[in-house]
Amino acid sequence: MKLTQNILVPTDFSASSLLAMGAARILASQNDAKITLVHVMDPTPLTIGAPGLGSMTEAEIEPEVEARVHAELTRVREEQLGDVDSVKTALVISRNAADGIVHYADKEGVDMIVMATHGRSGLTHFLIGSVAENVVRHANCPVLTLRSKIGATK
Repeated sequence: MKLTQNILVPTDFSASSLLAMGAARILASQNDAKITLVHVMDPTPLTIGAPGLGSMTEAEIEPEVEARVHAELTRVREEQLGDVDSVKTALVISRNAADGIVHYADKEGVDMIVMATHGRSGLTHFLIGSVAENVVRHANCPVLTLRSKIGATK
């Protein structure tokens, strides 16, 4: 019996998310599973005239940002999961990262989510909350969370 067939790995492109990719790589190789590397992007309009963006309009910024995210997903896939037979990437548009992850997992029939936590605690955790915690609470499949101490605050 295989533990999993379809693994979802959310990434925010942080060092912590590399930990989850490593665990997913091991699980995929042991179970001949496929991996989907997903990034959730908030559709809230970007600030026009922000440094480095010049005089671009909102309509010009969004495709540029999406192109950059897709390029980064491709780069990370090749560098971190290049030896896995079946890997796809996805960009999910959602105002809430946890909701985007859970809805995508349901839609794609994911049977396991592997993700890192940033190890926030105290006031930071209270104010920001935890994407991983919300995914664990609402996902319809098992969620393997890996606590990263990279950038953790106490």
